[in-house]
Amino acid sequence: MALQSLQITATIAMRARDVSRPAKEQQEAADRRPLRDEMPKRETRRKGQNG
Repeated sequence: MALQSLQITATIAMRARDVSRPAKEQQEAADRRPLRDEMPKRETRRKGQNG
């Protein structure tokens, strides 16, 4: 198998880590967005119920 010869080096691991990090703009946008439990709950209506 081709995967048996695959070796992960420290350099490759660090590159993968850096690529997976969000960009500065993405992180700032996420910091400005309210957390899920800080947002008001949406009213949900079930089928068959009228108000």
